[in-house]
Amino acid sequence: MALKLKFLSGLTAAVLLLSGIVASAETLIVARGSDANSLDPAEGTSFEAIKVADWTFDGLVRFDGNSHKIVPALAESWDLSDDGLTWTFKLRDGVTFHDGTPLNAEAVAFSLERQRDKEHPYHCANCRRWSAKFAAIEKTTALDDKTVEIKLKEPAPALLVNLAFYIGYIVSPTAVMADPEGFRSNPVGTGPFKFVRWERDNFIEYEANKDYYLGAPKVDKLIVRVIPNNDVRFLALKKGEVHLIYGVPFPQFGEVDSDPNLTLHQSPTLGISFMAMNTEQPPFDDIKVRQAVAHAINKDRMFQTVFFGRGEIANQVIPSTWWGHSDGAASYDYDPEKAKALLKEAGIEDGFKTTLTSWTNPRPYLPAPRDAVSLIKSDLGAIGIDVDVQTMNWSTFRESRGKGEYGLTMGGWISGTLDPDGIIYALFHSRYIREKDALNWARYRDEELDAVLEKARGIYDQDERDPLYKEAADRITNAATGVFFAHPITAIATRSNVKNAFIHDSNWVPLHEVEIVE
Repeated sequence: MALKLKFLSGLTAAVLLLSGIVASAETLIVARGSDANSLDPAEGTSFEAIKVADWTFDGLVRFDGNSHKIVPALAESWDLSDDGLTWTFKLRDGVTFHDGTPLNAEAVAFSLERQRDKEHPYHCANCRRWSAKFAAIEKTTALDDKTVEIKLKEPAPALLVNLAFYIGYIVSPTAVMADPEGFRSNPVGTGPFKFVRWERDNFIEYEANKDYYLGAPKVDKLIVRVIPNNDVRFLALKKGEVHLIYGVPFPQFGEVDSDPNLTLHQSPTLGISFMAMNTEQPPFDDIKVRQAVAHAINKDRMFQTVFFGRGEIANQVIPSTWWGHSDGAASYDYDPEKAKALLKEAGIEDGFKTTLTSWTNPRPYLPAPRDAVSLIKSDLGAIGIDVDVQTMNWSTFRESRGKGEYGLTMGGWISGTLDPDGIIYALFHSRYIREKDALNWARYRDEELDAVLEKARGIYDQDERDPLYKEAADRITNAATGVFFAHPITAIATRSNVKNAFIHDSNWVPLHEVEIVE
């Protein structure tokens, strides 16, 4: 079906007419705030890239609907060797890529090895997330046409979960080899939607993969719009000009709930929003100063103002609803007088000056960054700490944070890996104190903590891993490396006639079962 044209009036019309598309029963239109850096899943460095990869590609395994259970996808079965170092996957028959080439074991090996092996003829130099997800993989090999072997250097209990995400998605070797540079803007996978065209910072058009192995999508076309302004994007949903939006501002949750034409879909996350203290830089190398800062922040006010009371107020990295959460972790109550006393004990009762770096645009784990830094500046000012707030756009912030040129910095993380390793290892292991892709923003070094985290990621038995993550949580909170604010939720909003939509705890929004009921 050809895309329909419709002339509208007002600001929303001006945005929509950039692509000449409107909502229809045959075309599902999704709106989000910004564009992807690449359509090659292995190059994804943002939620925007991950979202679109989810609709074009598949992994060996997937989640069973809106649950944490891992079920077959491109692989119909798998086995793990007794020593925990070899995974063997049997592939599903009859699956083809969008370019008509067959899915086979060589394609799986190609997809993973081009990321791992720097000597691979089609090595993906921009595949930055490989080591975070699959550092334990030694090699992926095609044993025969339908059998794939993944050899590990060490046990990897989160491997199956990681294979369900974008870094583990399987790409068409034929398409990559035909145009390695062009693949990032012309993706070919096995997923429910086939790529058609991309107008950067405007829209991406897809058509339904009628031969999808889980059954054809319920809509003929998918359009993924970029509408940067939250209010304009929300207005487009209210007017029925788009069917589904990301980035619903927290203040608008109530408006969605009260509108019979709209539906809010929420999900808890394995995520954290926090402010890190640079433990390498005086005076934050003194634990008494860090404890003082922790006691000076009014977290209840922060939770109600910045997060609108949504989600869970935090005192550690892992939410209370997740295994690995420590009930005994240290908690720093709001107590300005105690904070002042701790500064006096540290020998700086007259206070000091410091910097707080942050980004300006809302993120899934920090919906109102400007409000957050304003509250922090006020609270710390009350105990004599003069905070120079330095805000920057997200890309600049990402480039600068690895240098450690700050006293305080805002931080946050929502783990796509539904395993404590996917959040606590990245944020607190010393290996992530580095200039490129720095994640340990507190720049906290603790050899014993490193050892606990490494031990936990090498054990398959969850009952054995659980106390290790609790120990890690205790060590981190006892060290007062930062101030934990909230475990955020994520949300999408849809028109009420959009059925079977949901947002997964991993931030995954599958669309192949979504339909529009007129």
